[in-house]
Amino acid sequence: MNRINQIPLRRLLPGAIILLALLLLIMALGVLKPMVTGILYDNMEEGLRSTLNRIQGTTEYMLSRGDLAGLKREVAVTSARSQVKHLLIIDADSNVISSSRLAHVGKSVAELALHLDPSFLPRAREAIEPLYVRQLEGENTLYGLSAFRYPDPDNSLRNRQGLIIMELDVEQVLRPVTYKLDMIFAALTLGVILFAFMLWRLLEGSITRRLQQITQAVEGLAQDDFSQRTGLQGADELGQVGQVLDQLAEQLEQSRAQIVTFNKQMENILKYIPSMVYIKDREGVYRLVNERFVQVLGQPDASGDTVFDLLDDPYASFISERDQQVLEQGTPVQFQTEFPVSDELHRWFMVKFPLVDEQGHCYAVATVATDVTEQERNENLARIARRVFEHTTEGIMITDSDNRIVDVNQSLVRMSGYNRDQLIGESPNIQNSGRQDQIFYHRLWQALEKQGNWTGELENRRADGSLYPVRLSVSAIYDRAGGLDGYFGIFQDITHEKQAEQDLHRLAYHDSLTGLFNRTEFQRVLSEAVHRGERYGEPFGLLFIDLDLFKEVNDSLGHAVGDQLLCEVAHRLRSCIRDSDRAFRLGGDEFTLLLPQVKRDSELSAVAEKALQALKKPFVIDDREVRIGCSIGVVSYPRDGHEADILLGHADAAMYFAKELGRGRFAFFDPQINERNQRAMKVKSELPRALERLEFSLVYQPKQKPDGTITGYEALMRWQSAELGAVSPAEFIPLAETSDALELMTDWLLQQVVADLKDPKLSGKQIAINLSPRQFQGGNWAESLKQTIETNNLRPEQLCIEVTEGALVENFATAAEQLSAVQALGVEVAVDDFGTGYSSLEYLKRLPIDYLKIDRSFVRDIETDADDRVIVETIIVLAHSLGLQVVAEGVETRAQADFLSERGCDELQGYLFSAPRPLSELGEQQVKI
Repeated sequence: MNRINQIPLRRLLPGAIILLALLLLIMALGVLKPMVTGILYDNMEEGLRSTLNRIQGTTEYMLSRGDLAGLKREVAVTSARSQVKHLLIIDADSNVISSSRLAHVGKSVAELALHLDPSFLPRAREAIEPLYVRQLEGENTLYGLSAFRYPDPDNSLRNRQGLIIMELDVEQVLRPVTYKLDMIFAALTLGVILFAFMLWRLLEGSITRRLQQITQAVEGLAQDDFSQRTGLQGADELGQVGQVLDQLAEQLEQSRAQIVTFNKQMENILKYIPSMVYIKDREGVYRLVNERFVQVLGQPDASGDTVFDLLDDPYASFISERDQQVLEQGTPVQFQTEFPVSDELHRWFMVKFPLVDEQGHCYAVATVATDVTEQERNENLARIARRVFEHTTEGIMITDSDNRIVDVNQSLVRMSGYNRDQLIGESPNIQNSGRQDQIFYHRLWQALEKQGNWTGELENRRADGSLYPVRLSVSAIYDRAGGLDGYFGIFQDITHEKQAEQDLHRLAYHDSLTGLFNRTEFQRVLSEAVHRGERYGEPFGLLFIDLDLFKEVNDSLGHAVGDQLLCEVAHRLRSCIRDSDRAFRLGGDEFTLLLPQVKRDSELSAVAEKALQALKKPFVIDDREVRIGCSIGVVSYPRDGHEADILLGHADAAMYFAKELGRGRFAFFDPQINERNQRAMKVKSELPRALERLEFSLVYQPKQKPDGTITGYEALMRWQSAELGAVSPAEFIPLAETSDALELMTDWLLQQVVADLKDPKLSGKQIAINLSPRQFQGGNWAESLKQTIETNNLRPEQLCIEVTEGALVENFATAAEQLSAVQALGVEVAVDDFGTGYSSLEYLKRLPIDYLKIDRSFVRDIETDADDRVIVETIIVLAHSLGLQVVAEGVETRAQADFLSERGCDELQGYLFSAPRPLSELGEQQVKI
């Protein structure tokens, strides 16, 4: 070896070249060529590994986002390399979803002409690392197979596993190199002797430099400096070796760049993924965590934090048990759990899978944890939204960018009358009705271009030629690059809506029952009349009409009869007014009449009287005669107010005043009516408080025979209010009859009378109690009276019930039934204020009555009025002929008492004998002479 080293290179080189030429034949055939082939094959396998890793990550990322178009672009770019023979992306069902050849897309992998043993496919799916197969039979190719995961479109919580198959043409890569090597070696072998001297002369000065360049490049590659290049050119062996080394260095540099890029992508994924990603070793110590983990649970201590250092039990124990399950079973697990984050309980979906070494031993557990708290809250809404979309009644049309129909839903098919095949590929103009002009469509397209959407109404034509209105909402669809991809239209058939609008417009201003204008239209017309009055000085009159006894008709005959009665009332009111006048129903049994251009009260009085007479006549409903009446309040603009609300309020007040006058009347408004109504409202509101404050009391007025024997007393209520002072019964009793306080007041009266009957002053005396007509609308008071008598061990003859003629006539059947029940108890019944009402002999004969009480209005003038004397005498004779006793009220003079006694009146009552007194003062009589 030392002797060889002493030979100069310029001399040694020709001999070495000659020997090299001989050796090259051997090396080319047995050593160098297989070695270079092996290097190139290793390089191709390394490049294939890098490419598969990159495509795997890209595929999973694209499919997780649903970007199939992006995946296809990536496949096309990768397939552009000449050595790529096939590149297939297949799903879990072995169907090709993307390929370097478009013809393969959609086919099963079994249909493709691949020189690959099908058994490798399931092996590749189960393998953790990519699988490489060298195919030498029939072709010289290299197959790379790598599994990937993608979301299951039917279950977003589950992943499916696809496969990437990449075939490289090894022969295409090796053929140029081996061919060149063969040519070089052949040339060197044939010309080594002939050109030895020339090569010595030519190469003596350059061989050493070029070898140094190659050496430096190889040393750089050995030190992972892939930027080193020999820079050698030429077709000789050193030049080709240098070029091969340069190519190898370039490929290695590209591979490293791809690996660096892939690692950077993985770093970005771990950094920006909204899920926590972390790795724990077998001892449960965190070895790798991403930024999301740090945001949620904080940075684990480098000394070795476990889940128990970051979470409390039982959350930490549950997660630790799942980790142990993965380590023991070596299989992935997925589950949901919860633990608090910033004092708020969050729900997490976790996937844990083992990390194994080359020997297949599990050395760590990787976890991906996704916060699904908000997702679970939204899932219900999303499911509802999906159901709504799938079953929507609106028609949906989708067109491409050329405005050709590409899809429609079944609702649109039903709506338009066209079948789906007739619509696909056509322009939406197929439904054009011709009812919209070009300006309409110009504005539509202008809105789509500027705003990207348009909503409006138009008429379309069905397949049978009929027209129908639709509400159309059109939105432009844009692709990822912002380019127009088509249009999305929603059609709503508004035929019924348009019809309903017309009906609603009519119903909005008319009462659905009577056909009169309703309250809404009344307010509008009244406001307009006031406005015209202010502007043009036009007067008008307003009549507020409230039906009398309508509630009794409703309660006794039913609402159906009541509704028919209201319709008849409306018809009669229309007949009472001019064409320029307007009638309204405000609701319930309230009506108004608005009379424009009325200047004199006499005109208003004429219309009011006409309405009174029209409604006073009997109504025939279902072959049954029904009688009602009405009370009318009348106001005039501008005398009674300058605002609509004030006029209506004054008309209402005047109507209530007319009712107070005795119903069946009309009254004009004056300020005193308003004051009286305000007082009534105050009294009515204080009634319930009076019971609570125990402000009511009883006084008793005696009834006596003409000889002076006291037979009983009439119990009368008095009210000393803390707010209002002394309130007259004539004021508060009528108001109580219109409120819910009446029942409570009657119960109090009865209980107080029962308590007072225990006093010796009332021993053996009968106490008369007045009942309101309203008491006969319900059936509870007779039963209450029975319970009171039984509970307190009263003798029935100690009580007498007084009722007015109005109660008997308004509710004859009910009154007869309830009074019979009272008499059955042994309690006597008296008709109060006889002669002021209907005074029907029919009810005197049929009703269970014991007494008639002559009203004080007849007793007051019997000394001076012959008619009153005749009436009183007649009542006494009539009552006695029917077996009834007679009581005269309001006796104040001795002459009145003597007249009544002489005519056979059974009992007398009045201030002549005693004013109504408290129980404690009974017996102290004051006789007026």
